[in-house]
Amino acid sequence: MKKLFVVLILAALTCSHAFAWGREGHQIVGDIARDHLSATAKQNLQALLGNDDLATISTWADEVRPQRPETYGWHFVDIPRDAAGFSEERDCYRPDPKVPSSQTDHQNCVVDRITFFKQILADNRAPQSDRLEALKFLVHFVGDIHQPMHAIEEARGGNDIHVVGFGWAQCGTYPCNLHYEWDVGLIDHTGRSEQDYVAYLEQRITTQKLRAGGTPEDWANESLNLAKRVWVNDGGSVDEAYYRVNIAVLDERLALAGLRLAAALNDALGIPSPLSRANSRVPRD
Repeated sequence: MKKLFVVLILAALTCSHAFAWGREGHQIVGDIARDHLSATAKQNLQALLGNDDLATISTWADEVRPQRPETYGWHFVDIPRDAAGFSEERDCYRPDPKVPSSQTDHQNCVVDRITFFKQILADNRAPQSDRLEALKFLVHFVGDIHQPMHAIEEARGGNDIHVVGFGWAQCGTYPCNLHYEWDVGLIDHTGRSEQDYVAYLEQRITTQKLRAGGTPEDWANESLNLAKRVWVNDGGSVDEAYYRVNIAVLDERLALAGLRLAAALNDALGIPSPLSRANSRVPRD
């Protein structure tokens, strides 16, 4: 089963940083966020999504990438390993001759794109289609920025660090790598279903009193520092011992991503829309 899943995921990988957390991880983040929304945000969210929900749309930004190549660099931020932290000037403008849109995109990183799409989502004057697309990107990118390998430049975010993942050196037609193990391998190794994982993380949120906070820049710096902490050299192993040491890091990143996504949505959608305010007025006698 794991081998089949690996084949399906890696068959879609044509370049580095292609996915973060994998489908289950992103859906978990969406599920946690849903459970921490304000009543007003839920109402405004339903007006945008209809029958969809946060988990359903959480992987759209990955699915649309073949048709939207300009969005490739929006999923991560390449912070040099020896840097003190994120620098917008250094890390969000990286012209690439192979990607024409990168020549003029000065917000070509996940940090800036979270802020950018949150602003569009919060703008009641923006077209509904623009706000819906902004929501889909925002849900995905808040998940992305909490994956440690999405904030470190070295070895293309761990994509070039070949590892033996729980006894497998080959993941489908590709060698297993550190980035993939953080996207999918560690989550898969827990053996939990999406629903069970959400329930487990909600317990951790309560017992550890986790709270949303910080800015996208803060979140990227957290991920950078964690990437350095959980790093494995080329040819190393992601095995049971590695799992026991580091699974708590992954769990906390998923939980914080969900809480912070909820906070962002509460902020952007927490004000009643003009339509909902009009409908709530009680006519005078």
